[in-house]
Amino acid sequence: MADWVATTLRWRTAVYGEHRRSSLGRRGDAGLDDADPNPQDVFFQIIGGGTVAGRVHLWIAYFTLAGIAGLTGVIAAIWMPPEQAAAVAAAAAAVTALPVTRVSARIDTIARQRELIAASLYAVSASGRLPRVRNLNDPIALGVHAAEPVAKNGVEDRVAPFIRRDREADVHAAVASGGFVLIVGESTAGKTRLAYEALRALRPNHTFACPTPSELLALLPAVRKEKRCVVWLDDLERYLGAQGLTITLLAQLLGDGSRDVLVLATMRAHEHHQFLSPPNEMPSEERAQRERTARELLQSARTIRIDRQWSAAERERAAEHAEDPRLARAVDDERFGIAETLACGPTMVESWRNAWTPGGHPRAAAVLATAMDCRRLSMHAPVSSAVLADLHVRYLEGRGGDRLRPEQLDEALSWLCTPVHGATGSPLIKSADGYQAFDYLLDVPDLQPIPEGISVHLASLLDHSHAYDIGLAVGRLGRWEEAYQVQRAVTAERNRLLGGAHPDTLASRYEVGFALTRTGRFADALTEQTNVAEDRERVLGPEHEDTLVARQESAYLLGQLGRPREAHEAYAAVLAARERAMGPDHPATLRCHHNLAFSLNRLGRFEGSYRMAHEVAEARARVLGTNHRDTLITRYEVAYTLGKLDRWEEALQVFREVVEARARSLGADHPDTLAARYEVGIAFGRLGRGADALTLYRTLVDDRTRVHGPTHPETLRARHSVGVNLGRLGLWEEALAESRNVYALREQALGPDHPDSLISRREIAVGLGWLDRWDEALIEYRHVADARELLLGRDHPDTLDSRKDEAHCLEKLGREEDAAE
Repeated sequence: MADWVATTLRWRTAVYGEHRRSSLGRRGDAGLDDADPNPQDVFFQIIGGGTVAGRVHLWIAYFTLAGIAGLTGVIAAIWMPPEQAAAVAAAAAAVTALPVTRVSARIDTIARQRELIAASLYAVSASGRLPRVRNLNDPIALGVHAAEPVAKNGVEDRVAPFIRRDREADVHAAVASGGFVLIVGESTAGKTRLAYEALRALRPNHTFACPTPSELLALLPAVRKEKRCVVWLDDLERYLGAQGLTITLLAQLLGDGSRDVLVLATMRAHEHHQFLSPPNEMPSEERAQRERTARELLQSARTIRIDRQWSAAERERAAEHAEDPRLARAVDDERFGIAETLACGPTMVESWRNAWTPGGHPRAAAVLATAMDCRRLSMHAPVSSAVLADLHVRYLEGRGGDRLRPEQLDEALSWLCTPVHGATGSPLIKSADGYQAFDYLLDVPDLQPIPEGISVHLASLLDHSHAYDIGLAVGRLGRWEEAYQVQRAVTAERNRLLGGAHPDTLASRYEVGFALTRTGRFADALTEQTNVAEDRERVLGPEHEDTLVARQESAYLLGQLGRPREAHEAYAAVLAARERAMGPDHPATLRCHHNLAFSLNRLGRFEGSYRMAHEVAEARARVLGTNHRDTLITRYEVAYTLGKLDRWEEALQVFREVVEARARSLGADHPDTLAARYEVGIAFGRLGRGADALTLYRTLVDDRTRVHGPTHPETLRARHSVGVNLGRLGLWEEALAESRNVYALREQALGPDHPDSLISRREIAVGLGWLDRWDEALIEYRHVADARELLLGRDHPDTLDSRKDEAHCLEKLGREEDAAE
C-alpha cells in the first residue's frame, strides 16, 4: 500500500512540474502578469474556472475529490483490516487534500475576481487578484502617451526610453513617503510617465488598483484588504465631485497608518487651476461649498509640478539617448517639450488646422472641434458618434459649410482615429463608450470661444447627470442664460424620472434659481429658491446643509429685492442653525456671518455692520489665513462700511491694503483686484480728490478693456465713473458726453431697463441739470423712476430715490405743486 501511495505522489509531482515549465514559457504575453504559477495550479488550469462552465466544473471537481476521499475510506474499511484501512484512508486524504484545498481557494478567488471587476478595477490579474506594481509592463495602458513605433529586436516599441526629469527627486520623495501625491502639468508634460517610473522603482511589491471614475466608491473594500497598495488615478479631474474622490473617501482609502497606502494621481494644469483658483465672480452658496470641498482635497495633496518645456539639463540627458531616433528628433526641435514631441502633439495640431482646407478633411476638423468643446464643457466621458454627428454641423457651417466640400462622416471619423504621420496616437480617441479628443488639443493657445447655444444643444443629447455638469460648466463661463436653459431642461427630465422631491431634482432646481439670479430675474429666483428650501426641509430636514444653502440664497435675494429686514432675519436664522450644526468657525458659518453683517449695512445700521464685519474678518484670518479670498472679501466689506460711516481716510487705507493683497494672491488682473481698485477711486472722490479718482478710473478702463473687452459690464462701470469724476471737476459737457456714450453701450448690451442702464440714464439727467437744462433732465429722471417702480416696486429704496430726483427737478422748473405730489 505504501508503494501505491508513493507512486501516486510521484505522478502528481511530474504532472504539476511539467505544467509549471510550460507556464513559465508563456509569461509576458499579457499586460499584467501575476505571480509565478504554483505547481498545484495544474488541476484548475485543466478544468477551467474563468467561465460559467468553468465555475460549474470547479464545483463538480470539489465534490468529486471529496467523494473519492470518503469513498476510498469506506471501501477500505469494508475490505481491509483496520490498520490497513486506516493507512489507505489517510493516503487517500493526503492525495486529495491539496487539490480540494486548491479548488476551494480557486472558488474563493473567482468570487473575489467578480467582486473586483464589479468595482471596475480594470487592472486585475488573470487570477482575480490585484496585480503587483512590478508586474505592470504596459505604461500606455495606464495613460502614458504612445510614441512613434520603432522596431527593436523584431518587436514594435511604442515607448521611448525614460529620461530623468529635474523634479524626479521630489517625486521619488513623495512616492516613498506615501499618502496622497499629485503630479500636475500640461498635457504631454510627462507627468504620467514620471509617476509610472517612480512607482516601479520605489513600490514594486505593492498591489496596484486602477479604478474607473464611475465606481471609485466600490474600490474601498478591496483596498482595505491590502496591507500595501497603490491607488492610481490618472487625470484626477475625472474622479472629483460629490460621488467621486472627497477628503472623506481619501481618508478612508489611506486608513489609520497601519497599512501602507499610496494614492498617486496626475492632473492637467488647466483643470488644477480651475479647481484651486477662485472663480471670476462669487459663486452660489451651494457651488461655493462644492468648490470648497474640491479645493480641500487638492490642497491636502503633496503636489509636484512638471513643466511641458524641458530644461537645458533635461535636454542634455535626452541627448545621451541619441541612438533612439524619436528622442534625437525631439531634442533637435526646441520649440516644444520632449514629451509633447514624442507624443506628436504639435503634429496633431497642425494636422487639425490644415484639415479645414476646402477639399481636405473639413468635416473631420469640425468633428474634432466639437469633441474638444465637449471636454471644455466638462464632458469627461466619451461622447457617441450620434452626438458628434448632430453637433458638428454648427461648426462646419460656421467655417463655410458645403463650400468646403466636406467628406462623409464615416470618412471623417476614420481619418480622425487614424494615427497622424509619425505617431501612434490620434486626434480623436475611440473606445467602447464613444469618442474623446486627445487632451493635448485642449491646451492649444487661442482656442475659439465655444459657440453660443452649443451647451444647450449638447446637454439635450446627454443623460441628466452629464447634462447637469454641462450646466455648471457653462455657468462658470459666465453664460448664465445658457446655464438657465440647460438646468431647466435637466430639472424637467429629473422630475419625470426621479420625482420632484429627489435630491438630484432639487439640486438642478437650485441651479435654475441661481441662473435666474445671475440674469437679474430676482423675483423669479426667489420663488424658485424658496420652493427648493421648503422641499429640502421636508425631505432632508430643516438643518441639513442643502436646506441651509437654499435658505441662505433666498436671504440674498430678499436683499436684492429691497427687503433688507426680511433678508436680515433670514440670515440670522440660517447663521444660528449653522453655528449649532457646524460651529462658529466653519467656513460656511463665517460666510453666512459675513452676509449678516452686509444685511445690517443695508438696514442703515452701519456701526453694528462695521463691528460684525470686523469680527468676521478677524475670524476668517485666523481660520483661513490673512490673504485668503474670503478674508479679503470681508475686509473689503469693512472698508465699505467705514465709508458709510464717513470715515473715508480709514476706508481708503483698507481698500488699498485689499488691492495689494489681492494682486499678490490672485493677480493684478483678477476681477477681485480690479473691483477693489474701483473702490479706491470712490474713496478718492469722497475725499475731494477728483483728479486722482479720474486718473485711476481712466487707467482702470484701459485694464478692464484689455482683460474683459470694451462692452463688459465692469468696463462700462469704470467708464461711468470717469464721467462722474469729470463732473466733479466741473467738466460737465465732457461728463454728459461720456454718460451718453456709456448709456448707449449699456442699452445695447444689457437692455434699456437694466439697473446699470438706468444708473447711466440718471447720470445723464444729473449732467443736464448742472448745465441748467432742467426740462431735458426731467424726461430722464421720470423715465428712470417709472422703470424702477415697474421693476422693483414703488416702495423699493431705489424707486423712492428716483422719485425724489424727479421732485427736485420739478422744483427747479418752478413746479412746486407737482413736486409736492
